Amino acid sequence: MERVAAMSAAAESFWNFSLALYGKPGVASALIGLQDRLGLDVNMLLYCCWVGSAGHSLTVAELAAVEAAVEPWQAEVVRPLRSLRRRLKGGIGALPADRVEAYRKRLNELEIEGERIAQEAMAAVQRGRSDPASIAGRVVGNLRAYLELRKVAIGVRDDADLRAVVRACCPDAESETISAAFA
Repeated sequence: MERVAAMSAAAESFWNFSLALYGKPGVASALIGLQDRLGLDVNMLLYCCWVGSAGHSLTVAELAAVEAAVEPWQAEVVRPLRSLRRRLKGGIGALPADRVEAYRKRLNELEIEGERIAQEAMAAVQRGRSDPASIAGRVVGNLRAYLELRKVAIGVRDDADLRAVVRACCPDAESETISAAFA
């Protein structure tokens, strides 16, 4: 019973952290840009930040375990909902635009709920090892490990987006730490 409560508390903590970070100026567009350009998962990026902010560093293998826990759900449920929602933007042919938009909004609500379900599964996975490095150092290390896992090479715009996320997550970090983060 205690484990279920702890998992629920961790999932709630992750969700609240994600909402707060995602809501900061520039973060949503940065995360969605990284998702759309590089195929990265927004929840995985948020997870890297959350775990780093909580004092833990992740290895590529640990991130692979987290990704494996949610990839079937993401592939079968969340990404298809997102794709459909995006296709409906601006309407479909001669169908009533207001009805299509109302339907699209309901799909958005389902997509967000799907993301929350994924985060609950992610929060239940072991969260790395304690690391005395700075919060920014841990967050950057976790994000770099995720990029390594995904075998992603980043461009200038991607670098700027990653830095924007780290800056929002770690507003007290030294600018040199963030500037050198993904170079």
